[in-house]
Amino acid sequence: MDLNLQKQTVCTSEVIYDGVTEQPLECDVLLPDYCPDISKILRCEVVPSLLSHVVSGDKLSIDGMAVAHLYYLSEDGCIRHAEYKIPYTKVIELRTAPQNPTATISQTVDYFNCRAVSPRRLDMRGAVSVNVRVSSQVEEQVVCGGNEAGLQLCREAVENTRVLPQSVRQTTIREEMELGNGKPAVGNVIRYSASADVADFKVISGKLVTKGEANVKIIYQSEEDAKKLEVMEYALPVSQIVDMEGVDEDCNCSVWYDVCGVDITPKQNSDGENRAFSVELVLNACATANRRINVEAVTDCYSTQYECKQSQKQIPFLKLLNTVDENHMYKETLDLPPNVKSIIDLWCIPGAVNTRVEPDGVVVTGKLNVCMFVYEDDDNIAYFEQMREYNQRIPNNDMSGTIQFAPVVRVGTATFTLSGHDKLEVRCAARIRGGIYSLNRKKVISDIAVDESRPKTRQENVLYLYYASEQEPVWEIAKRYNTSVNAIQAENQLEGSVLSGKAMLLIPMK
Repeated sequence: MDLNLQKQTVCTSEVIYDGVTEQPLECDVLLPDYCPDISKILRCEVVPSLLSHVVSGDKLSIDGMAVAHLYYLSEDGCIRHAEYKIPYTKVIELRTAPQNPTATISQTVDYFNCRAVSPRRLDMRGAVSVNVRVSSQVEEQVVCGGNEAGLQLCREAVENTRVLPQSVRQTTIREEMELGNGKPAVGNVIRYSASADVADFKVISGKLVTKGEANVKIIYQSEEDAKKLEVMEYALPVSQIVDMEGVDEDCNCSVWYDVCGVDITPKQNSDGENRAFSVELVLNACATANRRINVEAVTDCYSTQYECKQSQKQIPFLKLLNTVDENHMYKETLDLPPNVKSIIDLWCIPGAVNTRVEPDGVVVTGKLNVCMFVYEDDDNIAYFEQMREYNQRIPNNDMSGTIQFAPVVRVGTATFTLSGHDKLEVRCAARIRGGIYSLNRKKVISDIAVDESRPKTRQENVLYLYYASEQEPVWEIAKRYNTSVNAIQAENQLEGSVLSGKAMLLIPMK
């Protein structure tokens, strides 16, 4: 018998990989010819960036680039800089081949050591932790309606979230930035940093139009005095269009920029002086989107006319609770290292991020490495660092189900203020981004069939008397007496589906 079943397509998201893998970094390098010999290594810092990733079958392939920055003192006591690019590819085996996969990837530096084998040769060893979560988007058919053979359906409204695959569009920004008035000509670039933030975006069918700003900070040696370091900061406009199939104004979107490549070189003017910088930034404009869909899922059924059989599936319903994209200001007063006369540059590097779920929100915890180059009392340049912990609470009222939250933390430019002779007040903006989801697994009906060879016997136009318990579902009563929920509600003038208290009910057989 055709039951005239109505079905709805439900897109489910299932995590098929959630783990951390280590990527070793190893290289044996020589100083570039233009760099003087090493007298003392101050710091060796590595910055990993994600270039691209692709899921093929049951494998995830990640291409990345780690840029190692060597800061050292030459024999004349001047700070020097050399950098080395270490490309890498990581292949991760998944437990199954995902359908319409989405991948969330973040990287943190576990350790990085640098040893001078000779004044011009270096041995570098380290490792990067690659945090990966891969989800599979699967479409399932579930019953949401039917009206033949006295079919009775127990419906439940469920909110489901369809996560659209992440889209990435790469862009390269090239600009010539002049030195400020009164600044000495450039000798060598010692250190640079770059970050980019989305200020605004607009959703057009199938596209996201983004606008923002990239900030570049450059520490350089004066051409006149190699021991004198200068600072220049620039802001560059960014705009990019990201294509994303299926996105529209009804979607909840998250958009951000990732800096995956920086190249800074001094540029000469007509007089032969380095009075500008040639700046090249490679940015990934990234976007994710969530579409909320209301599902009328059928969790139970019976027929008042025939014995029936139901097919059930356990569906993981994913609900978006909150899209987090917040700036939090980290502030802390530190002890100034001894014998420090002034600070040349200060910056913060985030470490691994952890989350803790609480009844009314989540807490993000991690570590910030506060790094600084300083002038000591004898005018020598030195390097110091302090590891500090931070935690940030993100409130959310609904924390039911299994909570999924994989935040990414990015830090911007750090500022500082000297307080007295031995204190340092540090301020650094940390941007926390990610979606908080709730996963609830429910058994729902995917198909129904009735057995016409097994009709049910029932007396029509009869009233039964039933003493109901408090909080008893009307559905269970109707199913027990082989009648309809609507008939019981109409006969007893009930509005809800669950009884608020004990009651005597009339059960009509209609």
